[in-house]
Parts: sequence; C-alpha cells; structure tokens
Amino acid sequence: MKTVEEIVAIYGARAQATDLLKSKMRTLRDYYNGDVIVPLPEINADEQSAVANLLAQGLDQTAMRIASTRPDIYCPPSDPSRKRSRDNSQITRKALFGWWEHSRMDLQLAKRARQLIGYSTTVTQLRFNADTGCPEWHLRDPLTAYPATLLGVDDMLPRDCIFAYERPLGWLHNNYPQIAQVFQSDSDAGPDTGVELIEYVGPEETVLIAMRGPVNTGLFATSSYDSGENVVVELERAENRVGVTPIVCAQRISLDSSQGQFDGILGMYQMQARLMALEVIAVQKGVFPDTWLVGRAGETPQIVNPADGLTGEVGVIRGGELRDMALQPGYMTNPAIDRLERAQRLTAGIPPEFGGESSTNIRTGRRGDSVLSAAVDFPVQEAQRIMARALQEENKLAIDMSKAYAGNRGKSFYVTTKNAKGTVDYTPNTNFDSSDNVVSYSQAGSDINNLVIGGGQRVGMGTMSKMSFMAIDPLVEDPEFEHDSVIAEQLEAALLSSLQQQAAEGAIPPADLARIMALVSNNELELAEAVERVQKEAQERQAKEVEAMSAEAMPGLAQPGMGAESLAAGANAEAAAAPDLAQLLGAL
Repeated sequence: MKTVEEIVAIYGARAQATDLLKSKMRTLRDYYNGDVIVPLPEINADEQSAVANLLAQGLDQTAMRIASTRPDIYCPPSDPSRKRSRDNSQITRKALFGWWEHSRMDLQLAKRARQLIGYSTTVTQLRFNADTGCPEWHLRDPLTAYPATLLGVDDMLPRDCIFAYERPLGWLHNNYPQIAQVFQSDSDAGPDTGVELIEYVGPEETVLIAMRGPVNTGLFATSSYDSGENVVVELERAENRVGVTPIVCAQRISLDSSQGQFDGILGMYQMQARLMALEVIAVQKGVFPDTWLVGRAGETPQIVNPADGLTGEVGVIRGGELRDMALQPGYMTNPAIDRLERAQRLTAGIPPEFGGESSTNIRTGRRGDSVLSAAVDFPVQEAQRIMARALQEENKLAIDMSKAYAGNRGKSFYVTTKNAKGTVDYTPNTNFDSSDNVVSYSQAGSDINNLVIGGGQRVGMGTMSKMSFMAIDPLVEDPEFEHDSVIAEQLEAALLSSLQQQAAEGAIPPADLARIMALVSNNELELAEAVERVQKEAQERQAKEVEAMSAEAMPGLAQPGMGAESLAAGANAEAAAAPDLAQLLGAL
C-alpha cells in the first residue's frame, strides 16, 4: 500500500528523469500534426509550413502496412493426449479472440503501430469490466505514461506505472462533486479549469489522485491556478486481484535510449520549412517590391504631394526619384530544398511510392517492388514481431484477470473472427488450463497485397495447401465456408458442362432442357436442384407412359437428371434403366 505522498514523489522523480524524452515525443507529435513554427519575423506567427509533411506520410503509410494483417493466436494444450485439454485450448483461443473484438483490437493495433514507430513505445492497460464479465484492453497515451524502469525490449511488464493527465474541473464536479469543492476555492476556477490527475497502477492496487500546486511535473507548462497552495486529494483506491501490474510496455529496438523511426529528420524538416519560407518571402518581394525615394546629389528628397490612384491625385516628388527594389530568390534555394527532402526520405526510409510517385531511375516493376520491399518490409516485420510479443503478454494478463475476477462465473458470447467463428462457452477456472499462448503474424513484414501474392505462389509451388492459405488470407473470413463454396462451384461447373454436352448431342429433350432453364433463370432453384426436379418429373411422366404401353417396360432416364426418356419400341421391348444423379456426379 502506497500513500498519496509516496505516489506523488515517485511521479515527480520520473517526470524529471524523462523530461527530455517527453519533450522529444511532444515535438514529434507537433511535427506530425503540422504545428511547425518557422522562426522568421517576416512570417506570420499562425502561418503553417509550406513543405510536404514527409513525417506524417511515412508514419501513416508504415503503420497502415503494419496493421493491414491481423495476428493469429495459438493456445497449446496442457496435455495434448487428452481431448478435454485440447478442447479447453480451443475454448481459450476463441475467448481471447472474443475479448479482442470487444476491445476493438483492429483499431487499437492501427494506433499502436503509429505510437511504436513514432514515439518508440506503446503502453496498454488491462482492466476487468464487471458489467460485461470480460477483460478489456485500453491503449494509453505514451506522453502521459511513466512506467518503472524496464531492462530492455524483452522486458515489457513494468513493476508499476504512473499516468499523469489533465481533466477539466467540470469533469471533477460530475464524478467527484464533494472533492471538487476543494479545488473551487480559487475565484478564477471555472468548469474548464484544468486539474492534474495522477493514476498509480501497481501489483496490489490502483490509486487515482487529483492534484494542483507548485509540483513541477514537466507535463504542463504552467499551473491552471494562481494559488501557490499545494493540494493533493485521493479520489479512489481499488484492489488489484491479479497480483501483477496489468500494464504492457512495448518498445522499439534501438541501441540504448528510446529512438523513434523519424527522430532523425526533425531538424531536416525544420530547415526545409525555413528555406521554403525564405523562398516565399523572396517571391513576395518580387511581386510586391519595396519602393524607395532616392535623392539626387546635393538635394534632399521630398514627397510634395502623395499619389492616390482612386481619386486621380498626381504625386509630386522634389529632389529625388522613386525606385523599385525587386528581389529574386537565390538560384541554390530550390536545390537545397530538394536535397533536404531526399535526405529525409533516406534517413526515415520513406520511399516516393508512399506519396504516389515512381522513381524515374527504376525501369521495371520487379525492380521497383524490390526497392520498396527493402525500404519497408524489414521495419514492418520488426514492428509486427514486437507487437505480437506484446499481445502475447497481454493475453496472459487477460486470462489471469478473468480467473481472478470471474473464476467460477460462466460466460457465453458469439465470436466473429475468422478461424474462430461461433459461440464460445467457458468458465475461467474450469476451461482456462493455462495462460500460455503464442501470437504470430502469418507472414511478418508483408502487407495485405504481398501476403496474397506470396501465399498464391506457395500454393502454386505445392508448399502450402489451399486450406492453409485460406486461413491466413485477410479477404477470407470463413475458410470452411469458402472451401465448401469452391467445391460446390467446381461441381456446378462440371454439371453444367455435362448438360451442355448432352444438349449438343440431342440426348436431352428440348422440353426438359427448357424446364431446367426456366427453374434456374427465375431464381426458383439452383442448378443441381433444378436437374433433380426435372429428372423426377421425367421419371414420373415416363412411368405413366410405360404403364400405358407395356407392363414390362421400366421407367428411367437415358441420362441422369436430363429428363430424357428411353421407351420400348414394342410391348416386348425392355426399357433401359439409366443411372441417377449420384452416379453422374461420381463419374464426374
């Protein structure tokens, strides 16, 4: 149990230690949003940068490729020889996918990818929702997260974590009305006045604190209050039944300190924006030149009467003349801007293809794909591996949390994720034998297009089955259904081909063929069902005709399902019995 004073002290120490890191993260955020200040007096303070935001383009494109494919979950059975253990592993897997759906994991992964490659870290918190009876994933802002020291990229579970963020005083009134009165003492405090919240998440408890005062957090520029009085109030405290801190911090791999993929281009971007601003100033000076009154030798220049074109007033100058001082941009300005843009692309790995451009020195599509893959695939692959490892740890926490908060409570819901569709019924203490799981991307480093192409090539080479490819294909939601649909289409094509052949040979009476066409074209029946019905009608019709002609004749079809008839030529003739639809399909 930690006191409020201890939590505030820990937060103050961590905020001071990570001040430079947080400052760099905020700078990258501002550059991503386009909030770049060009320090030139000739430029308006609110004027935006006039250069292409390669940082936002590269970050979004890379993140979208990372999140374009969904990871899979494998839960190994604790005892593979026992059917109950194997069934429980499948139940655990479906439950995890259902929890992901409830937390909208597809959208979270897209945001995570941006944070990981931009901020070099992403922070996720697990919480148990008592209303739904399921654990939930909550993506936290790395700018507000202060975890305990981690030992490396493989260490994703901090000892504890503190979150510091701001909420308006109106929020405090709605949720904690009595405590809000403490912060209402200042006369200038209104509903929009900010209050700093400190949230401590540890292995034993979760504590929420409201704070104001002279504590220098490094997160907010100035306090929202004029008062120098330090006010720290505990809002709530809750027990953590899991016994471990439900926080997972994934980190981008670097040499020592945190390093985002685009940290190296911030200075280049600022310089490019400055040069572009100078270029714009020079162009403006050329369009609207400065006019100077230049005096002649020995005379004092003077404007006797200012000119006014609106009224037709003629200007009069004495002792001098007017000269326009037109400026032209330097001839090296544009090449310098282009070199800075190229340096940004090379440093951050931002190919021109991200913006819809094509390199002029690449003559073939195959060469272009190889260059794009070299610049993009490996960063995407590394990020997917990091995220898969983080999801694996989060799944363990979710399973342990479900057993701790709803161990003997049954739960049932429907899962829509591919390869796991259907209803899942579980009781955590009964069905969750272990929290072990493996999260993996089917082909790390590939986006959806490359995944489909690579999988198709493997199927063609015979190194992967079509069923296995359907399981990893992002466009196939239900592999079992898709597999059955493909077989049904192939059989339908074979049946149609047989019908066409029999019709060309004249083995099918035109009336039966027209009947099949009418049933199919009117959307009454599918092709196989229409053939079966026409076959039955033909057999019934044939039987009546045979009874009238000869008692020895047998009803049947010359061709299965075609409605053709084989009648006896006379009373002693024997009808030819034809195979049925099942025999035809077997022959096909």
